[in-house]
Amino acid sequence: MTEFNPAAPFGVISDDGHVYDLPPIDSSFPRTTRDAWVADMAEQYGPEWLDRWENATTGKALPKALPSPDVSLGSAGERGEQEEPRPVLQLRKLSTMKTPPPTRWIGTGFIPRAEITVLVGDEGIGKSLAWVAVAAAVTTGTPFPPFNIPAREPADVVLIITEDGPGEVRERLKVAGADLDRVFVFSADDDGTGSPVFGHSTKEGAFQALRTYLEDESLNPALLVVDAWLDTVQGNLNIKDTQQARQALHPWKVTASRHDLSVMLLTHTNRMDTGNTRNKMGGTAALRQKARMVLYAARPPAVEGDNVQRLIIGPEKSNVTGLANAIGFDVDVVQVRERTDEDPGTTARIANPTDMGEPVRELVGKWHQETRETTGGSDPDEVARMLLRSFMQGRDAVNPNDVKAHLRENGVGKTRLERVMRELGQSKQVGAAHWEYRLTTDDQQ
Repeated sequence: MTEFNPAAPFGVISDDGHVYDLPPIDSSFPRTTRDAWVADMAEQYGPEWLDRWENATTGKALPKALPSPDVSLGSAGERGEQEEPRPVLQLRKLSTMKTPPPTRWIGTGFIPRAEITVLVGDEGIGKSLAWVAVAAAVTTGTPFPPFNIPAREPADVVLIITEDGPGEVRERLKVAGADLDRVFVFSADDDGTGSPVFGHSTKEGAFQALRTYLEDESLNPALLVVDAWLDTVQGNLNIKDTQQARQALHPWKVTASRHDLSVMLLTHTNRMDTGNTRNKMGGTAALRQKARMVLYAARPPAVEGDNVQRLIIGPEKSNVTGLANAIGFDVDVVQVRERTDEDPGTTARIANPTDMGEPVRELVGKWHQETRETTGGSDPDEVARMLLRSFMQGRDAVNPNDVKAHLRENGVGKTRLERVMRELGQSKQVGAAHWEYRLTTDDQQ
């Protein structure tokens, strides 16, 4: 980019596609690069700023007091997050350094305040009922002992929902005892539909709009739920790529810290046949790395003659506490309206909490091993697929020879490993003597 000349006219393309031929700028404007200056002004003050330029091009007076830009585009991988001025680097005695306050919690050991919590589990097992129970406790100030939530002053909850209909979410919250006047849905339409799409900056798009509401003094939010998170990620961000996943997650970390929120992001497990909860996490390793807390939800193996559906939830990862034991719940179906031929009139809630006596990762591993012993083990091809997916977790591209070596070390023969590698991915030459292997399936989403 060249140095910006404030005396020269130039053009700007706005978000709606208009090209504005901008008049010369007042000589009092700071000298900086043209693109950075325009981008920063639009990012700080929104599309209204470009409207001022449009007024100028149609003969209206250009305001003499446009805000002075403060250009700061953030660091690589977290573009768009404005940084505070950095002090001079120096050595400091640990004994005299300021120490951050201890982690605060909505539910000690389960849901930290001012941090991201990821709730991950298989699709359709009822994991959303967990955040509904938490929302009921938050909005009413009542305790929820299974997650160590004490009685406290009621607070507000913000929801971004993409999977379950707003009507169903409302019924679940009512059955759980939530104060609906303290529940706010962030959406494009009045009926709760029109889910937002979030990019990688809190200063633009849906993040900017959400921030405006969160800063409203009439709102007292303590919990923000995104169900399901992947549905809200901007399409040009590939969360299989660790760096891009971190870009998508970083603004949620900023939002949690800035507004003292517990941000809960829900996502699905992948389809790997494994008892390792870490490998079952969908998307990318960055999802687990960026979250302060990971809650893992699972359905235990069915017991013959027992028709009650159960849900197990527990911390799979915690950066600040030891792993608490998993909690088991019955999924209780409740009649909430008259049954018809087209509508059963029911909704669900979790009930009858039970301490499972072990962390969730231990339970899932044990259940998986028991299932394999009962069924006589897994199909060899599926074992090879599991090993391949596990090796590629968090990796965008690798040397195909490394993949083959890993599979061979785990007992996969040459013919099978080549077949599974072709099935799940593709090798491509990217240089004179360099090859890359990438997965081409959706199995890790």
